[in-house]
Amino acid sequence: MVGLSLNTTMIFPADMPQVKKWLFGSPSKGSSPPVSRTDSIRSTFSAWTTTSTMHADTEEPTSSDNVALSIHPLPTNDGLIAKITPPEAPSKPVDHVPCDIVLVIDVSGSMGCNAPVPANPGEKTENYGLSVLDLVKHAARTILETMDETDRLGIITFASKVKVVQKLMPMNKKNKTLAEKNINGMRPIDATNLWHGLLEGIKLFKEGGEVNTGRVPAIMVLTDGMPNHMCPVQGYVPKLRGMEQLPASVHTFGFGYSLRSGLLKSIAEIGGGNYSFIPDAGMIGTVFVHAVANLQATYAINATLRLTYPAVIDLEETTGDSVDKQEFITLPDEKDEPKQLSISLGNLQFGQSRDTYLQVKVPADLVSEKSIVIASLEYSRMTSSLYRKTTEQSLSSPTTLPESEIAYHLSRSQICSYLSSIIPLREDGEHEALSEISPQKIETLETLIKDLPAQKFPNDPKNKSLIEDLSGDQPKGQISLALKNPEYYTKWGVHYLPSLLNAHTRQICNTFKDPGPLQYGVDSPLFIACRDRLDNAFDNLPAPTPSNHMVATHRGRIKMSSYNTSSGVCFIASTPVVLASGRKVPIKTLRRGVTVQTPSGPRRVVAVLKTPVHREIMCRVGDLVVTPWHPVSMDSGKSWVFPANVALRPVRYTGCIYSVLLQPGRDASAHAVNVAGIWGVTLGHGLVTGLDVRAHQFFGDYGKVVRSLRRIGVRRNGVATGGGVSRDSRTGLVRGFKPVRRVAVRKDGKVLSK
Repeated sequence: MVGLSLNTTMIFPADMPQVKKWLFGSPSKGSSPPVSRTDSIRSTFSAWTTTSTMHADTEEPTSSDNVALSIHPLPTNDGLIAKITPPEAPSKPVDHVPCDIVLVIDVSGSMGCNAPVPANPGEKTENYGLSVLDLVKHAARTILETMDETDRLGIITFASKVKVVQKLMPMNKKNKTLAEKNINGMRPIDATNLWHGLLEGIKLFKEGGEVNTGRVPAIMVLTDGMPNHMCPVQGYVPKLRGMEQLPASVHTFGFGYSLRSGLLKSIAEIGGGNYSFIPDAGMIGTVFVHAVANLQATYAINATLRLTYPAVIDLEETTGDSVDKQEFITLPDEKDEPKQLSISLGNLQFGQSRDTYLQVKVPADLVSEKSIVIASLEYSRMTSSLYRKTTEQSLSSPTTLPESEIAYHLSRSQICSYLSSIIPLREDGEHEALSEISPQKIETLETLIKDLPAQKFPNDPKNKSLIEDLSGDQPKGQISLALKNPEYYTKWGVHYLPSLLNAHTRQICNTFKDPGPLQYGVDSPLFIACRDRLDNAFDNLPAPTPSNHMVATHRGRIKMSSYNTSSGVCFIASTPVVLASGRKVPIKTLRRGVTVQTPSGPRRVVAVLKTPVHREIMCRVGDLVVTPWHPVSMDSGKSWVFPANVALRPVRYTGCIYSVLLQPGRDASAHAVNVAGIWGVTLGHGLVTGLDVRAHQFFGDYGKVVRSLRRIGVRRNGVATGGGVSRDSRTGLVRGFKPVRRVAVRKDGKVLSK
């Protein structure tokens, strides 16, 4: 294994005699601690500062294997750029860097839905009967095709239960045949138990036996929905943060539009990986191809940049909040305690620099000898050794980087900061997109576009790419398109923007689509070769056998709106509902004044809507049979999903279906009933706009629901009989309930009147 020499003599300022001690420690103190991926503050001081002791078989680095580290203070004295430049390519020619990859694949029911190829405007969508899972399996076979005996592959599937389909195995000819059989055997089942799928993926590495063998470890998690089964009570991020250092980077992929993208991004951040959004079948190939190509072009893993500087100086990261972002610490010293800021970088790729812009604040009277910033880069080359590169720079010595490059990194940082404000962090560490984009946010966007430093260099390819990401003509300019159109933002912007933000912060090329990320990896021959090989494999492998032989007319995942159901949101007559006393009764027996159990305590029934239906399309979720777009919760009201996104397949029902209106209240959680062990939302819950799946302009508006029920007539016992829902002729949106149709029929079956 080729390593970096640690015999470099460092020169420290006279008034900081303890910095060298705190930064490097004593070589006699043994081997170095592991690099912390997420929370170095939990470590002891030695975990930050002790110099790693190289193993006896560590070689001196060759010039082609050496990483460059430099600090570039800006001429404006208000910032610096820390630049890490890995070698362009490995010292010895290789097809790819060997990898250990564990695929953690969602096989819940919705993965069996159709995945037609998206059409160009004005053209008809093409549907070949392929399901989402068919395409995921094809992508998995593509990864398999480019692996050899130096790689290992493991496979986990998760639905309501988790299955270890294949442990980590070297991909020799025999095992590749077995792996292909295992991939082809995956079938969609039921719910979405993401947490235990992730745990099994981590466990597979810990039980894999072989570690530190030079292979890049990675867990790739793909899901098309929101986790709804056995989610950790304290949240995903706190649970992951409480673990030891993860054995592999975690990369998350979200397919379709019914996603908890903020969670997927947070998992990727704490896992030192990347989050990618796959809007439709047309993007699944390019996203997987780029993700694996980045792994196969990895130079180092677990990279952490540590900056040590005098206490009178302030350094601040500028790309926004992330789960793994750390505050500076003060190193214990008798006098002028220096500060240290740690920045988690994750994987580094051959031929792609990592450039971190930080804002700098210094006193006006700061003298040169007290303006020294020391940078230390720690990383692993997939072995047991920990490598370190160090450098130092006085802030009084401005950089000689070209102005266009400075403008590029400042612009990239500003874009990342703005996008990060769209998906802030909650207290539990999960990102959550803003429910809507305010006029102030749009105004900020316009100012960002106008004042972007890249605007001064419109002919420079890198700066031009950032401008095009922000506001270029379609298909470019996706940031403005996503934010300025509320419909686009709600449907795909909330998922796409976190993915684009990840690409720019990590400086990785994640698709063939966006101009900005396409600039990453252009100087990496290995990345380009891996991407081309994967791309060819994806295109040239035999097409998957369609699972859905009955070709559907709808696009993407289950889109029940295409059935144009007329019944609204309801449960079947026999559905057991839990009363406040704990007793269960069929929902058809509820009457005005009966008290039922809700997540917020007992609530009285105000009205019950009964709607006769014939062969109505419904969804079975556990023991509950419900209309496709009636939001339900399987985790005690913490998250809500549409049955259409978690049910295995539609079912037909003839009879009466029922909806419930409870007493008014501002708490949305007080508008749900326990039906067949699952929480189902009730009418008039108060949520009319936003990203919550319960939000609906009619069903969520208590006043509109009451007025519409009055129009169709409510009996004294609180029961109203309806004939479905009425829709706006222009928008197709539900706007009220229809009265039941009265039909008189003669004995011979002839209709007399309606």
